[in-house]
Amino acid sequence: MKNKIIPILIIILLTSACNLPRQETTPLPAESIQQTAATLPIQPIQQTASALPTFPPSATATWTETPTPTPTALPADLPFSIDCSALPASRQADCDAFIKTTQDQVYPILRQVTGVSLSKCYSGMHYILLPTDPAPGAGGESGGDTISLNEKYSIDLIHPYDVHELLHSISSCARALDTHVFHGMILNYTYDRLGVHDAGFFTDRSAQDLTIILDHQLNQVKTASGQDWKNLCIGILMRKTTVAYFDLGGQVIQTLYRSTLYPPKTSAAPNPKLVSVWAEQAGQVQALLESLQQNYQYQLDVPECGY
Repeated sequence: MKNKIIPILIIILLTSACNLPRQETTPLPAESIQQTAATLPIQPIQQTASALPTFPPSATATWTETPTPTPTALPADLPFSIDCSALPASRQADCDAFIKTTQDQVYPILRQVTGVSLSKCYSGMHYILLPTDPAPGAGGESGGDTISLNEKYSIDLIHPYDVHELLHSISSCARALDTHVFHGMILNYTYDRLGVHDAGFFTDRSAQDLTIILDHQLNQVKTASGQDWKNLCIGILMRKTTVAYFDLGGQVIQTLYRSTLYPPKTSAAPNPKLVSVWAEQAGQVQALLESLQQNYQYQLDVPECGY
């Protein structure tokens, strides 16, 4: 019964939802991790979600310029606001601190590392904090210039600010490859810049997600088929990209992220396996693979997935 339920949950998450930042995680029992490690493309120890962009990236964003990374994190170039009217009035001070830190500390780092200015797409960023999930099973949702979060995954965190959903808004604005492929890299880079290395926020190179779970997936993908195979390939790319952060350093993020802007420029068409797994995003994945190889002589080497 478990084998039938897990793939269904994966499909639902991939098509309509995504995990929130790693700081909202609650570790599962060891036996649960072992059961799910082989098939889950998302962080198995995470359990909340938010909306993913469509395939291909949404055309609603108006930003079309090539991003220009800056050597330092510049101040926010658009205002951030927050609506905490659904919460007790006593939480307003926490809400104010949350939005100030997200605007003044988190966004400048994300803007610097991605080269994407949200002001090219939106007149402002608006947060809505709620006492419950904004949607069933979703602790947070990114909808372009509006981000909704459960208070549990925002002002109640030990590091109360948003990185994860804001990155989704940035990727939607720039029409960059999303589906969490860069979340390991960029969240680690951001938390490192903020001096945060707590488990559950910063993913250490020795974390089970990049060792035990990745090894399980690499073994399982050799004999997998159908949707299970696709899910494994997505999970492997997410984790392999995070490993690349440790192998190559955070200075490569700008180049890799920018290579995936839609429509991507590639020297070769994506192979059939990439197309089978990634559909309209296959060209962006191809661009990422080419950038890794051409700029850093770094190859993922997962032929079962076309990487």
